[in-house]
Amino acid sequence: MHRMLVRRTMCLLLIVTQLGCRSVYRFRCTSNPSEAGVVIAEQMVGETPCNVKIPKDSEWIQDSKIEFVFCLPDGREEPRVVNLHGLEPSNPLAEIVATPFWLVGTGLLFLGTDRDDDEDSHPSHFWYEGERDEDHDSNFVTGFAGIGILGIGAGLHYVLGGDPDSLSPYKVHVDFNEPAGD
Repeated sequence: MHRMLVRRTMCLLLIVTQLGCRSVYRFRCTSNPSEAGVVIAEQMVGETPCNVKIPKDSEWIQDSKIEFVFCLPDGREEPRVVNLHGLEPSNPLAEIVATPFWLVGTGLLFLGTDRDDDEDSHPSHFWYEGERDEDHDSNFVTGFAGIGILGIGAGLHYVLGGDPDSLSPYKVHVDFNEPAGD
């Protein structure tokens, strides 16, 4: 019964982590003045300032480029073409999977380096007057376990293609007050 519950829980977690975890390009669209409409492929996607997520397999991407058109209510328009070469789409699955390992590993590492400064405790020595310091051994094992769990989290993050920089949106800005051509 217990194994079946664990299996079902793991399957559910795997399904949940896949929902909403498509690789997407993230953009932060801003303009001066603000409140310009942002249009992609003749579809309004927001009003500045806004965040826009575009799946890496979107039909809006043509020849590895995407065109944003910023539109003001007075009719002025400014296109911005973003070349996607060199930009990495984000896949939050790596962060979702690795974060629990990082949190637990950091906690264990912190506990493993916690020193008791009582007068009869000597954390800087394994042995004190010929006796083994069991608290120090326990802290050492806890800290070492924390390092191992942090390593597992880092490995999973790497294997799943995690890139913390890709979670930051790429900036697309239009300044309608600048002279055209600059």
